[in-house]
Amino acid sequence: MRRRARLSFVAMALIIAGCSSEGTVDGPVLTSPRPPLFGVGGGTAAILTGSLVFDGDCLRLIQGDIEYPVVWPSGASWESDPPSVVLDGQTFEPGTTVSGEGGYLYRDHVEQLAGSQVADAAARCAGPTGEVAFFNIGSEVNVTSG
Repeated sequence: MRRRARLSFVAMALIIAGCSSEGTVDGPVLTSPRPPLFGVGGGTAAILTGSLVFDGDCLRLIQGDIEYPVVWPSGASWESDPPSVVLDGQTFEPGTTVSGEGGYLYRDHVEQLAGSQVADAAARCAGPTGEVAFFNIGSEVNVTSG
């Protein structure tokens, strides 16, 4: 059974207060804003892990039989040939299993943290649960296999 973690109100308020910009949409790659300059971080304590899948419009993280749109830390970008996410010198191609700290958020929380453009794009790609895999702002994402 997957452990769910939600942002506490205090952690969310600190993150929002320290963020100076909204997240971005780069093709199917959705990102959170840059981390706060004054070092206040936070987020959820869950570990997101799953395999990446790209269907032409959406990039999702698959866990078991559930697919979640994914919001990457700031700095992630989309490479179209071959299709892949580039973050911190790493390349994440579809089929790659990735892992990092974060949590599963609903559209309203995504909008509070990353802005309406990111939240709207995530909502278009959300499955029946309506949840979005959201890597913590400024967190490290690693390849675990693939």
